[in-house]
Amino acid sequence: MIIVAIVEVIAAIINVVAAATADDGVDYTGIVVAIGLIITAVIYFKYGSKVRSGAISAKIDILASFVNVVGVISIISGVFYIIGGAVGNHSYIGSGVIGIILGLIICYCGKKINDGKETTLDKILWIILLVIFVIEILANIVMLVGFPIGTLMGICGIIIYVFMTLLLLDGEVKKAMGM
Repeated sequence: MIIVAIVEVIAAIINVVAAATADDGVDYTGIVVAIGLIITAVIYFKYGSKVRSGAISAKIDILASFVNVVGVISIISGVFYIIGGAVGNHSYIGSGVIGIILGLIICYCGKKINDGKETTLDKILWIILLVIFVIEILANIVMLVGFPIGTLMGICGIIIYVFMTLLLLDGEVKKAMGM
């Protein structure tokens, strides 16, 4: 996650430069989205540091907190997409709304993963998370064509969601979720 944070900061810098030097004037949407990228990079860095230091070490705890982090980041990104859409490119607003909705769902899943109860809902959440993670992997593969920002963000997304999918498929995590 620390690497993802660094790549996101690089993407944010590229985004600001591209937005400030756009041929048709300053792209305020790009600048607003870049601010969101910097905030999400800080969150990823803090989370990655906790896992690396061992402050979060059990696989189910890593998954639950990681899901919460991704949910919070989806919400934050959604907010910045909506703000960016309001000051410039209105097509960002729909993406922002979808990001917020998915973020709330992901946060709910993260809270239920580690609530200490093994219920049918855990199994359903496991399936929902798997579907969301696979969709996110595919969406980020599509982002790879949007050079340079899309490429960097696509790489980050692929790293994040492949990691989350592999963690979700881990035997210890599956057992904790009743699968």
